[in-house]
Amino acid sequence: MNAFGSMLYDSSVMRAYTPARYAVDVLPESARAVCCRVDGLPAEINSFADSILTAAERDYWQSMRGVDKRRHEWLLGRAAAKDAVRLLLEQYADLWLSPDQIEILPDAYGCPRVSGTGIRAGLQPVVSIAHSHGVAVGLAVLDPGALAGVDLEGTFRHRENYESIAFHPDERRILADIAPDLAEEWALRMWCAKEAVGKALGRGLSHGLLALRITHMDIAGGLLGVELRDAALDQFPELRGKLLTVYTVRESDFVFSAIIYQQGAVRMRPSRQEILDYLLQKMGELTQDWDYTEPVRPESLLFSELGFESLDAVVLCTAIQEHYQTPMPFAELLAEIGQQQRDLSIDELTTFVDTHLNGPAGSDHATRRLQ
Repeated sequence: MNAFGSMLYDSSVMRAYTPARYAVDVLPESARAVCCRVDGLPAEINSFADSILTAAERDYWQSMRGVDKRRHEWLLGRAAAKDAVRLLLEQYADLWLSPDQIEILPDAYGCPRVSGTGIRAGLQPVVSIAHSHGVAVGLAVLDPGALAGVDLEGTFRHRENYESIAFHPDERRILADIAPDLAEEWALRMWCAKEAVGKALGRGLSHGLLALRITHMDIAGGLLGVELRDAALDQFPELRGKLLTVYTVRESDFVFSAIIYQQGAVRMRPSRQEILDYLLQKMGELTQDWDYTEPVRPESLLFSELGFESLDAVVLCTAIQEHYQTPMPFAELLAEIGQQQRDLSIDELTTFVDTHLNGPAGSDHATRRLQ
């Protein structure tokens, strides 16, 4: 736990705000993310709020109803999240902002969203916030397409038998295999992991406590694997079969959890013509040092015309998979060609790749079986 308070606020703000503020080492260094912790609010809460909130945030904070605890936790969470965003932008975008240049307001589902006058176009960090017993933690991630969630729980609270409701029998069996002196802490880590995943999905635990299932545990690394079930899977079918890795750590009297799930860029489906153009170019590269001097055409045959050997075909198929980042059943294709003792044209190979990239709707050729 590294203190960094003096890095973030000018002297006028620091006079109003003195509690300890730290970076939480819950994520690996490879993650382009920052996780920050803030312990407690200063006595002059209104002065502190004026120093870090935008006008819209201040209006939202002042309009909050209910006990003061709720308003205090909201403000504490914004302080932690703004610390995280500021440090993130300093480290990865060489951008230095004051807290009131960053705006974090809830969306329709209550999830915090970042904007602000000081944030350049194209930079919109993803944030997640949690708070408990006077401590708040904020997670900021540079990738705007990432799913990010964070949570914390105090280890000093005694909880009786909550595992029977919070965890599935399979999860309780995992917990039963842990050494007794670690079981209570790891039960908290499991709970925090579920909370972090729920926040990353933007719905909390609204799908039910058992819709997020702990299936893997790495005690040495502090890692937990979570899979979606039931209502959660119905809403996020693209995560079927995906293991979501949650990082956890214990620091003094608190357990922290964090997840960053990189959804990845959506690949545009190439047209059949684009696939053919790529294959013709690739064939030209492979045969440029061979004896074949004719132009490579869609009708060109790999083996009898271009002089491919079986290993050349394997190298070509590997290059195609790597280029499109999609596994395809090339082994079955090559076996079929061998059994039928026939050749394969570049045009037929294009149809094969098109079928497995784009499916039956990819083109008129996609539904046609190779003959």
